[in-house]
Amino acid sequence: MAYIIAASVGKGITMKLIHKVSTVIAALVLALGSTAALAGVLNINLGAEDNTQREAFKTLVNDFRAANPDVDIHLTIQDLPTYRKGLPGSLDTDNAPDVFNWFAGDQMRTMAQRGELDDLSDLWKANTWWNTFPSAAVTVGGRQYALPYQYYPWGLFTRRDVLERAGIREAPRDLSAIMTACSKLRKAGFIPIALGAKDGWALAAWFDFIDMRANGYEYHQLLLEGKATYNDTDVRRTFAMWKQLIDAKCFDPNALAVDEHGAEAQLYAGRAGMLLMGKVVSASFPEVVRPVIDYQRFPTIDSGRAAAEAAPTDTFHVAARAKNKADARRFLKFASSSAANAKLAKSLGSFPTNQFAPVAGTVLDLASYKVLTDAKNNLVQGFDRDVPADMAAAGIKGFQEFFAHPEQVYAILNRLDATRGTAYVVATDAPPAPVPKGRKN
Repeated sequence: MAYIIAASVGKGITMKLIHKVSTVIAALVLALGSTAALAGVLNINLGAEDNTQREAFKTLVNDFRAANPDVDIHLTIQDLPTYRKGLPGSLDTDNAPDVFNWFAGDQMRTMAQRGELDDLSDLWKANTWWNTFPSAAVTVGGRQYALPYQYYPWGLFTRRDVLERAGIREAPRDLSAIMTACSKLRKAGFIPIALGAKDGWALAAWFDFIDMRANGYEYHQLLLEGKATYNDTDVRRTFAMWKQLIDAKCFDPNALAVDEHGAEAQLYAGRAGMLLMGKVVSASFPEVVRPVIDYQRFPTIDSGRAAAEAAPTDTFHVAARAKNKADARRFLKFASSSAANAKLAKSLGSFPTNQFAPVAGTVLDLASYKVLTDAKNNLVQGFDRDVPADMAAAGIKGFQEFFAHPEQVYAILNRLDATRGTAYVVATDAPPAPVPKGRKN
């Protein structure tokens, strides 16, 4: 009988123990399940220009994954033209990415005004990013909508050896010297200036620089803001100077069929003497040609004008319809560190936006960084980023038409001005799009 009682007591104790263990296990499972549910899947969508950029982004994401093993990351990287075309349309859908990269400028501002970007002001405030990053580039209506991760100047890359073979002892520093260099290079059998005109933004860069050098930064800003007419005498003068370069056969006559990578290949192969491009291209230079490629600011037209440059800033964003905003913020905070920002910028061939991050110290880096510092605050993002989307599309089409048929310049300028008359009204006067049903704010 004692045995039976003991057995019953033992059984009771055992059952209580099992119940307690089961409760603890259930609690652990519930906790782990909650953590997994909180972390969920982090969808990161990025656009990259080439394999160098792809690998740089992959490294950043892998570093974040190693530091945050609880986050299930799905990374999608597309070629930049495909990405730029498809990304905007995805932001108002259930397939909106959690994190994506874009560009500072008017189109980013439009996204923010439409309610497509998550407000990151709390992240900026909590981490005092105003003391670390250029907030003006990502601020809309007093709120911050991005983390800037790189910026870089555009400039003129030259093949020193090609110029020397054409009898040119130093790279051209003004418009007259460019014309002379074009003549010598062409006679020596080279393409004077490589140009990927198939990518309209490469043509837009030529317009930006000629107009800034001829008419000054302030005037060019008025034009980008839609406050100056394309039929203005000064704009016509800009196109007349551009036409001089085209008429002098400075560019590859087949440039409209050549994209960015094709133009770069002409420089790398020693077929071209010069290339106007962003400093990021330097990350993809073949090692064999690095010693003979130099960098300088775009040549002077009016020496009385203050220095001004095109220096695009690229940005990370969280979509307003992101499903995993918590981990998206974790990713941005990780990418904001001086170490992560410096590593990414070095791999991309650009400069870190974190002012405490070290800058790589090659001769080319120092030369291009001086171009930025000399310009101070006289910086533009670039025509295709600084104007509304409709104006950008019309401008790029107009630049391509002008390149093919420069004699039609007045008709082209009339069309650009007609677009100016509507594009800015739509961009500034239209109310923000309503928040779609189901959007998580």
